[in-house]
Amino acid sequence: MSFISSVKKLRHNAHIAFYRMLPVKKNRIIAWNSVFKGFGDSPKYIIEYLCENYPGKYDIVWVYDRAKSPPADLPNAVRCVPYFSMQYLKEISTSGIIISNIRTGQTHYFNKRKGQYYIQTWHSSIRLKKIEGDAAESLGEQYVERARQDSEKCDLIVSGCDFSTEIFSRAFWYDGQILKSGTARSDVLFKDNTDIKRQVLRSLGIDENARIALYAPTFRDRSCDPLHNIDIELVISSLEKRFGGEWVFLYRLHPNVARDIKVECKRAVSATEYPDMQMLVCACDMMITDYSSCMFDMCIRKKPCVLYAPDVDEYMKDERGFYFDLYELPFPVFKDNITLINGLECFDEEKYVSLCDEFLDKVGSYEDGNACKRIAEKIESVVRK
Repeated sequence: MSFISSVKKLRHNAHIAFYRMLPVKKNRIIAWNSVFKGFGDSPKYIIEYLCENYPGKYDIVWVYDRAKSPPADLPNAVRCVPYFSMQYLKEISTSGIIISNIRTGQTHYFNKRKGQYYIQTWHSSIRLKKIEGDAAESLGEQYVERARQDSEKCDLIVSGCDFSTEIFSRAFWYDGQILKSGTARSDVLFKDNTDIKRQVLRSLGIDENARIALYAPTFRDRSCDPLHNIDIELVISSLEKRFGGEWVFLYRLHPNVARDIKVECKRAVSATEYPDMQMLVCACDMMITDYSSCMFDMCIRKKPCVLYAPDVDEYMKDERGFYFDLYELPFPVFKDNITLINGLECFDEEKYVSLCDEFLDKVGSYEDGNACKRIAEKIESVVRK
């Protein structure tokens, strides 16, 4: 380590030591989305609910990636701090409530103090791929150790269904309270999404009368074509034939691969940089995915969704395993362009909705549009103590 680095580390540690001597503010809330991405996921919707229903009661702080601009859609009452700034170190050391949708580790500098209350929202109501202790051998020792340490800090995990509650109890190295509230990010699925769709399409430069097919595949490594040779023109034609109207193909890829992809179709628009996946779910009329948990958001909303999985056999060999048989889910599965096109043209909406209802009943879903209210009430009870 260089002399300059050593000096910076000493200064850094001195600041943390000082901030940890300051009192914990019970009504101060600090939150972030994933690796400090834009304003999104469950932490976003909890904060919006608190701002609207408890105005002025909480001092709320949102953390963002300092390499990017602060989120433009933050409520005015929310303070914004860049990750790893001195201000961030102060806020993470003195906030009474910490809200995260991913595991925390050393890079978060969250060494939990007495009086701090940590809420883990996770990042889906239901999931296909096995997680945490159910996939420990695939995750690696370093991640497992970090996950165990994070679970020791948790005071509350938020669950969207009986199925998830059972996973959290069994596989999260956690024996604390699980709030059977539903997931905050799912509440928006129960609202009239007309204004959200208009907002999304306007921001992406799409005609507000267009119908939207959202293609959101799971991330693969760079050697894999993220579009999987999907014939976009034929997808659009088949949707117009089946559902009518004029359609636009919206695709959301991992940023690491999206920059190398050029899509020639004039009615294909990238939504890779759009910060909030839930708003895209609300805006779309049809989703095509493969193994992403966003399929279950469509199920909750009862919006059409199909799975395009040409590499399913290889993926299941290489990945950490699924909780469900892919072919027993409500979503039709297609392995090539021909069957995908035929499947879209013959999509049975009535049967699909019935299968969604059966599946949500099977997993014991708690989602009813009131998760934020229940989580806020829990925060209220913690702050009042």
